[in-house]
Amino acid sequence: MTIQTKNIIWIPKTPMGYSVYSAKSLSTQLQEEVLEIIMCMKGSIKFSYAYEEFILHEGEFISVDKDAYYLDEGNDNICVSLYIQLEPFYNRYPETRKSMFICEGLKGAALSFPTSAHLELQSLLLGLLSCLCEKQERGMINRAADKIIERMAGSFDILFYRKPKEQFNLGYIRRYHEINYFLWEHLYDPVTLKDLADHFHLTESYISEFIRKSGLSFKKMVAYNRANASEKLLLTTNKSIAQVAELCGFSDVKLYYAAFKRWYRCTPKQFRDKYKYGIRDDLEYLPLTEIHEQIMRISLQNHREKLAL
Repeated sequence: MTIQTKNIIWIPKTPMGYSVYSAKSLSTQLQEEVLEIIMCMKGSIKFSYAYEEFILHEGEFISVDKDAYYLDEGNDNICVSLYIQLEPFYNRYPETRKSMFICEGLKGAALSFPTSAHLELQSLLLGLLSCLCEKQERGMINRAADKIIERMAGSFDILFYRKPKEQFNLGYIRRYHEINYFLWEHLYDPVTLKDLADHFHLTESYISEFIRKSGLSFKKMVAYNRANASEKLLLTTNKSIAQVAELCGFSDVKLYYAAFKRWYRCTPKQFRDKYKYGIRDDLEYLPLTEIHEQIMRISLQNHREKLAL
């Protein structure tokens, strides 16, 4: 089950959708198999998800896929959400299956901004918005979507976020995602390191060290995926915390609490209270033509920042 209250305009025969709005607040949203990129075109708004809160200002953007998020404290803003369905890209970009992207294109982010990768992605997003405003043919929109996914996979995979200074080769990245996909496919099973090693015809010591290079141990990688999967149950059901823990593959509720708090900096109950009941929709939808001037202004700033790098 997804939680989606925004009105999305899906473009026929493309994986793309969009929504343009001015928001004081937006209730919690949670989607699966969809990448959403939110860009603030004017004013400011607070973006809150899993473990962080940021203020987005004009030209700043953030991606979200598996995590629940809400918007709040909007101030004289115009925002645009671009949606890309991920399934059409699974064959060409296998790393998009059950993976997670983290792109925080804003000055308050943990990693440096802007980088050339941020500016290139911002340029692609602005170009796509221009195409949508001008009602360009679907082929161009599809090509833009493909380039955006290519940039996300090449620069903003969670693997790069965890180890920003590590130079991963393509072989490592592909094997890492194969392992991650296997663990997601067996999320609720009592998977052991031996199961993983047997599946990939590797030794336990080799695969343990291989995973550790990504910034997580095997146990932490499993716990992270299970804690992330528990978001949906916390927000879409009234099951007890103990039931959620069991359904997500934790053998003990205390292990669930420890894993959840490690990644989310709060307890499962605190997360449920904040994201399920805390924020309500207060937004106005706008036509695409409303952001034409902002696209031009942010594009000019984008060019200046590229020259400055």
